[in-house]
Amino acid sequence: MLTAYGQASHAITCLLGGILSDLIRRDKVLMAGCLVLGSGVILLGSSNSFAFNVFLVLWMGIGSGFILSSSNALLVGLYPDRKGPIMNFHHGVFGVGSFLSPLVMGKLLSYENRWPYGYDGLGALLLAVSAFFLLTRAPSVPSQGINRFSRDLRTLLVNPRFILLIMMGFLAVGTQFALMFLSVNFLVETKGLTIFQASLVLSSFFLCLLLGRLVSGSLAQRVLNSHIIMLLLCFQVTSLFAVWQGGGWVSAAALTASGLACSAIFPCLLALTGTIFFEVAGTSLGILATMNSLGGMTIIWICGLLSQRISLEFGFGAMVFSSLAAVVLFAGNYRNLVTEEKKRFMGAGPSQKGQ
Repeated sequence: MLTAYGQASHAITCLLGGILSDLIRRDKVLMAGCLVLGSGVILLGSSNSFAFNVFLVLWMGIGSGFILSSSNALLVGLYPDRKGPIMNFHHGVFGVGSFLSPLVMGKLLSYENRWPYGYDGLGALLLAVSAFFLLTRAPSVPSQGINRFSRDLRTLLVNPRFILLIMMGFLAVGTQFALMFLSVNFLVETKGLTIFQASLVLSSFFLCLLLGRLVSGSLAQRVLNSHIIMLLLCFQVTSLFAVWQGGGWVSAAALTASGLACSAIFPCLLALTGTIFFEVAGTSLGILATMNSLGGMTIIWICGLLSQRISLEFGFGAMVFSSLAAVVLFAGNYRNLVTEEKKRFMGAGPSQKGQ
């Protein structure tokens, strides 16, 4: 329940934060997100009340949603001609945090009653970042005004290319969320690894995720985001099939390699969406992030249901088929997206590049 509530509030707030990022200064939305998440993690576990802790998890989801949507929009606005590299490097921080945080918390859990220190440290860091934005005036993109925003939003919501991109987020990135949550159980229960071995494999997955984003960030300066997404989608479905059907350590090695496959699909989707729909970058990226979270919730639910009714191995297959659906969907629109990205990039004038 705690995980589901947190993911749900995160998904909803990604949308709200994206809209606000088009209406007010994006750095202020980011400041609010750091303040909300920081206060939530500091208070988490301070009470034995289940209801209060559920509220705190909802509160933390609101903060993380604001941070994700506003930071994406802020960076896309500040670096309009380098969206691919900046998004990959920005989300490379996720790989660093995902690799280091379990190690830190694992160490704290080895001592009695030390686990709250991990949350307190994160909260102090977030409050310091919030104070930075409060006391400084960071560069940002000015609001476009409610009238122009309303007109651009109506155009966005009926655009078939935008619908395609958010469906890619739902299927491909949603699969990645499910993989992160369920891979340890899958390796332990169906492939015979110990919990410690499976945990090491998951850490290796996140390390590959980080390395892949750093490499893709450099590559995106010379290669279109559409090309990178197509390549990684094919790699993702291939590696997941090997995880599903391979033997114990073959499956583990394929799961580690899938970190490379999963690494840059989300950042490059953000960059591609921000390129094609630059005028409403905040809202478009917010909706994309929301669909990613909803896709993760849905695919996790399907995998869990199939695992309970049939077997865990059968349930894992749902991730393979959702990735395959993403490949087919993107491949069917690949040429049009490449053409649109080239046109938008070549048509970015000095005024846009100077924002």
